[in-house]
Amino acid sequence: MGMFDEIRCEVPLPDGAAMADVWFQTKSFPAPCLQRYVITHSGRLLDSVGHDLEADGYVTFYITDGSPHSWREYRARFRDGQLLAIVIVAGDERGGAVRYGLASFRWFAAPSFMFGDVDGE
Repeated sequence: MGMFDEIRCEVPLPDGAAMADVWFQTKSFPAPCLQRYVITHSGRLLDSVGHDLEADGYVTFYITDGSPHSWREYRARFRDGQLLAIVIVAGDERGGAVRYGLASFRWFAAPSFMFGDVDGE
């Protein structure tokens, strides 16, 4: 199993799921390394210490409890740092010919949620 990051979404999801306190997994960032991100109520993408990443492009995030049919996957689109939309990723879109990803974002050294890093260490 490869590395991943986690993301929390404070914006309502398109299927009406209330998951503002849930950490989803994502592999949308280059070299996922157990970082945490938040899509805020105002539609900004922040890292774990509050830096605005000013993202352009797409962030895909997902969750499952391991049971059949529990997979939920979403794709958030950002332009000039602002969230434009979140859509549900349908099963037939996974692994398709079209690839979605981040075109650009600001990068900061943020602590890992797995290893309990503290800023400055």
